[in-house]
Amino acid sequence: MGELYGRSIDEALRRAGSTAQVASVEQSLRTDGPDAGTRRVRIVAGDLDVELLPDRGLDLGQVRHRGVPLAWVSPTGWPRPGAAGFGASFGGGLVTTCGQLSFGPPSVDAEGAHPQHGRYSGLSASITRAEVRADAVIVEATVVEAAVLGAHLELRRRVRVPLGEGRIELRDEIVNRGSRAVEPMVLYHVNLGWPLVDAGTVLRSPAERVHARDAAAEAGLAGWAEFPEPAADYPEQVFRHELPADRRVSAEVVAASGLGIRISFDTAQLPALFQWRVAQDDGLVLGVEPATAATILGRADARQAGLLRPLAPGGSRELGLDIDVIGYRIET
Repeated sequence: MGELYGRSIDEALRRAGSTAQVASVEQSLRTDGPDAGTRRVRIVAGDLDVELLPDRGLDLGQVRHRGVPLAWVSPTGWPRPGAAGFGASFGGGLVTTCGQLSFGPPSVDAEGAHPQHGRYSGLSASITRAEVRADAVIVEATVVEAAVLGAHLELRRRVRVPLGEGRIELRDEIVNRGSRAVEPMVLYHVNLGWPLVDAGTVLRSPAERVHARDAAAEAGLAGWAEFPEPAADYPEQVFRHELPADRRVSAEVVAASGLGIRISFDTAQLPALFQWRVAQDDGLVLGVEPATAATILGRADARQAGLLRPLAPGGSRELGLDIDVIGYRIET
């Protein structure tokens, strides 16, 4: 059980005039800018301040711990769903969900044409629960991805933020509502930014081996674990981390200051992990990306490699991860 400001949870709640003094969940509507008309849900749970994006599949926007921003946010922000192309609307945030049918570059297979990183982050969620409990703040929603006479998937998302623990728990259940088997393909794009990410920030990976995606990544493969010194022009680099099978694993990102993030998941659900980094002066970003398939080349490549698992009509599949704020100094 965690603590709030040096007291046990029970003691803190007794001393507060209201639970809202230390924990709350608020829904609002943006009224200006490119994201005008889109919804926000804000969770405050002790040291954590979490922004949820219902019109981006209840993904996570900026998250602050004791006022320090943890997530990378792109210059596009989060415009209304339907903005032209992934590159023009990828706002970053702590978690962008890619899928439910494809991630990676645009791809065409038996399910049809898939845009870059799929359609999920352009879908609006229906919020079914937003509640402060004695031990946690919980928000739940459903997101439907369907096509006429095509795949019909329903994702049930639960975001739980325990009081006083510095943790975000994200749980998804994918249900096949259609009349034929479908192969879901999902990647959780966890986007970390400055001040957590800077020269010398270390990624501790559970990988048994690390592979470069292309020539740009090959140039940085020897130093994949340490974030490089920023430069005016730094090529995008993507690495694939080969994980042990069927076990609970964690990846940690730790700054020289001691501030860190731990991302934990089960490789029976998410057997793949990708690392994305760009060390440009005008924006430092490190992506840690658990996924259901060990390819970043799109759905057609995943199908050809036999990496897609069918989900029968009426069947369901559970996915999820935990994100913890950790604090310790890097040993030298």
